Amino acid sequence: MICVIALIVAGLLGIFSAKYRLIAKEAFNCVFKKLTLRKCDTGLDTRLKSEITAKFLKINPQLGRTIFRYFEVFSWILLILTLVTIFFVAQGVYFYAKYGNCNGPDSDQFCIFDPLGTNKPQNDTTPQICSIPGHGENKTLVAPPVDELISDSYKGSPDAKVVIIEFGCYSCHYTKLVEPTVKRLIDHYGDKILYVYRDFPLSLTHENALLASEASHCACDEGKYWEYREYLFANQPKQYYDDLISYAKDLGLDDKKFKECLDDEKYKDLVSENYQIGINSGITVTPTFFINNQTIIGAKDYKDFKKVIDKELGIKWWKFW
Repeated sequence: MICVIALIVAGLLGIFSAKYRLIAKEAFNCVFKKLTLRKCDTGLDTRLKSEITAKFLKINPQLGRTIFRYFEVFSWILLILTLVTIFFVAQGVYFYAKYGNCNGPDSDQFCIFDPLGTNKPQNDTTPQICSIPGHGENKTLVAPPVDELISDSYKGSPDAKVVIIEFGCYSCHYTKLVEPTVKRLIDHYGDKILYVYRDFPLSLTHENALLASEASHCACDEGKYWEYREYLFANQPKQYYDDLISYAKDLGLDDKKFKECLDDEKYKDLVSENYQIGINSGITVTPTFFINNQTIIGAKDYKDFKKVIDKELGIKWWKFW
């Protein structure tokens, strides 16, 4: 059994050192021969037994003699511990990739892959929202229907099992703050979800919010909705008329058409309609998300969204193999 352990350990160390690659090769030959019911004639097992026992003899002679006598049992114990360690390391890597921590969903325990706790939920309970003046958080929320989808302004598949509707304001800091999470969700789930953004400009506190929303739809006319949206968030709060025109030029949009679109308030009614849909749904803050009939309010962590989406998709967190 010591050859199996040597194969695993030397195989890993061999990635960085030629010395261990030779040991790994020798261990592989030994293991292969034993699996084919042949005697290992490389002498590796005997050599390892002697080297390991010698080290223990220096520390404690009695312990060294005991290990030498029961070396086969010692080898089995060491092999089991090695395999268990590999299992939990692999599980930790999987959980970290999937949930942002090593210990499964909703865990805030220490993670060796995230020693600084970058992905750990923060203790700050301050709501990360922008709100209509005089209103607190949303009270009773009702998910709006997804009717006509505007070309180029949604991501994913219209036939997806999970529909995510975000009501956001381009001038709201927290709508900007959650944008990287939104991108990550879109990249991760692809056609498993349908993501739709609804304008909810908080014009009473952000004077250019309405104009910014209109500008995003003008950019959509030329197939640059998502690129323009990224500009709006990246340059927040610079969203005055001249700023919006400048962003259009940077993206290579038709200057004349874009100006006409803004000047004619082509999409003012559409933005107002989206806003009213939000009001009818009980929304008073941004960002607010509907994930099917579930809601997430504020700039929450990626894993908070993932937990809800996976549940709606019927994905169980323990099914990781």
